[in-house]
Amino acid sequence: MRRTLAITLLSSSLTLTAAAATGPSVDVSASTAPDGVTSPRLVFSRPITISSDELPKAYPNPARVVLKFDLDQTGSPRNLRVSEALTQPVDARVMAAVRDFRWTPAVINNHVVPIEMTLIVNVQH
Repeated sequence: MRRTLAITLLSSSLTLTAAAATGPSVDVSASTAPDGVTSPRLVFSRPITISSDELPKAYPNPARVVLKFDLDQTGSPRNLRVSEALTQPVDARVMAAVRDFRWTPAVINNHVVPIEMTLIVNVQH
């Protein structure tokens, strides 16, 4: 019998904080702040399912995969790279899912800008 592992997402950037969620519905009604800066917001994600066989019991609970990527001006992740790995199959599954995630873009001085993001994916036994 295979168990499904629960995954939670935490997201932040080097200069801005991004809200994150594990489901596709996130409130994106926040307007740009008076200083013209708006953090990206996760607006679409899809579930990441990893069988318990893919995660060795020796890993801590929760284990985590940390990704770094560039969030482009359309809110799409580009240039994904693993900065803290678990196993190749788990890392690949997480990266494949995150490629489909979408954010509202970052805004600075009322202009949409690309930024570098760090995404922490917690994998729970």
